[in-house]
Amino acid sequence: MNQPVEKPYCQSCGMPLHLDTKEYLGTNANHSHSGEYCHYCLKDGEYTVDISMDEMVDIWVKYTDKYNWYSGTGYTPQELRILLNKRLPTLKRWRQKEVTQHVHYEAVNWVRTYIDRNLFQELIPEQLAEMSNLSFYYFRKVFRSITGENIGAYIQRLRLEYIAHLLIATAQPIEELGTQANYQTKFSLAKAFKKHFGVSMSEYRRKYRFVSTIEQKSGNMPEAEIRRINTRKAICMEVGDTFRDKHAYVGIWNQLLHYKEIHLLKNPDNRFVCISPDNPVVTQIEQRRFYIGITVGESIKADGKFSLQEIPGGMYAVFRHKGSYSGLPDFYRTVYDEWFPDSIYHQKHPLTFEVYLNTPDGTSVDELLTEVYIPIDK
Repeated sequence: MNQPVEKPYCQSCGMPLHLDTKEYLGTNANHSHSGEYCHYCLKDGEYTVDISMDEMVDIWVKYTDKYNWYSGTGYTPQELRILLNKRLPTLKRWRQKEVTQHVHYEAVNWVRTYIDRNLFQELIPEQLAEMSNLSFYYFRKVFRSITGENIGAYIQRLRLEYIAHLLIATAQPIEELGTQANYQTKFSLAKAFKKHFGVSMSEYRRKYRFVSTIEQKSGNMPEAEIRRINTRKAICMEVGDTFRDKHAYVGIWNQLLHYKEIHLLKNPDNRFVCISPDNPVVTQIEQRRFYIGITVGESIKADGKFSLQEIPGGMYAVFRHKGSYSGLPDFYRTVYDEWFPDSIYHQKHPLTFEVYLNTPDGTSVDELLTEVYIPIDK
């Protein structure tokens, strides 16, 4: 990648600016030519398209030949992606946006963590906005843009899904479950539950309860070690549905590795983990929370897109999976279909997590070791 030095760059797309050719330059609000932006990105003082930084990179990678023609370079698409991923975060448009996003994510991550820890306490959106140091109007807008849901609907969904988990994972009477939820009466809970899931609480339990229907066991019954663990914390990034896009998913891992390199001392206790706070039987796939992270000590402070997730202490059934990560879904099914029904335990709460004992960069796929932790109670 020995290419000529290219400066100055458009402060939006990163393309070299031809300051001596005015038709290639963007225009300011007063219609004068800009010395900072190209004509593709700025017109009359406004950005021509409202896209993310990653989308901007993808556009140029798609049109690598055009970039090379314009800038006199010879990059391959892969080389151009690497170059722009380094360059764009340093440009004015994305620096400004990054600072704003950094503040927004930090506020929303803090509120979501607070909600998780106080799910069945009184949660008033106006007070949550005040605690996040944002106006209520702005907080609601930011929360929805990041989570895709209104704050009130988000809280109610998590409460109902937690109750749904208890319905199918435990034999706890429905009347007792009602006392855990922050509803005025059991009738308002029943109404909200049926509206959300389309069936009554008793019907939901009959339909989805963790009861084995397998007549013949697979013969691959996983062994469990019952462990009591202390509360752990992990610095994490939320994956969401990024796992569907291999490039985007690798990008999140790279950000996590960069954080580890910069902020964490080499410590064998810093393990890579995956945390899933939601029961996959209960929560729709597009709304499931899914985090990847690194276990850390108490002194770490999360900021921006990084959040500090808490793994509750308590009793866990710990299973060890050997082999490709692609085999984990079937492994979980065996645990739920065969191990739980034959055990004296039920899953205490929806959160599960995985600890990666080795990593693909130094281990063959067949030798990958993953510990799966499922919280239990008798």
